[in-house]
Amino acid sequence: MFDSADSYQDIFNQRADAYHQAMLNWPDAREQEFNAILQGLVITAGTRMLDVPAGGGYLASYLPHNVQLHHLETSELFARLFDQHCHSGSRHPLSLCSLDHLPQADNSTDIALSLAGLHHTQNKQPLFDEIYRCLRPGGILVLADAHAESATARFLDGWVNTHNSMGHHGWYFDQQTTEQLRSSGFNDIHAACRDYHWHFDSALQAGEYCRLMFGIDRAEASDVSAALARELGFDRLADGRIGLRWQLNFITAHKPAG
Repeated sequence: MFDSADSYQDIFNQRADAYHQAMLNWPDAREQEFNAILQGLVITAGTRMLDVPAGGGYLASYLPHNVQLHHLETSELFARLFDQHCHSGSRHPLSLCSLDHLPQADNSTDIALSLAGLHHTQNKQPLFDEIYRCLRPGGILVLADAHAESATARFLDGWVNTHNSMGHHGWYFDQQTTEQLRSSGFNDIHAACRDYHWHFDSALQAGEYCRLMFGIDRAEASDVSAALARELGFDRLADGRIGLRWQLNFITAHKPAG
């Protein structure tokens, strides 16, 4: 059983190990999601990148080894798991920091990414301000998280909330998110929901994965699988695997070049 928590840091200082185990057991399950946040970006040798919050550093597997990637994380448990299992001795470092005070120098980053972690942060404005400061003129920020009116958000704050002893309440993307980005100074802001799949060998495996991923400690994997089928749905993929329907809202924002 988990203690009540309402911030990213507090939540994952309790259950990052279960989330991390899901990523270790099925490292390619969210392949489409990781590729989606990188879609359309020009990434070459030496591109200076931020991943915040980085969790266990999973995005690095989808990037060229010769980029300059800095993982930023607020959870001490995620940072410890990163050192132990993912990138011990990696050329891509991880720094513990708060989201309102990033360790990067001004104008030092080409691309900043944030995948599926910001719904645990109620006030995103300080982070957006900090990312804007860190990006070079012409730099790009790409965010991806559930939209407030999506089936993803309803599942997380509905069924998962009921079956996780910590509960689950997110502050999801909506019109205010783009307004906050504009307030930070970003322009050329584009937001769109994208549908894709998390892929597994079976629906039960999807249930096992999500049970770990979302800290579901009040239901068995078979119960989770049934809820996924009912709330989100499965498709049979071309390669024969099972695809769990998933959707995030992807937002691209630019720091003006001049």
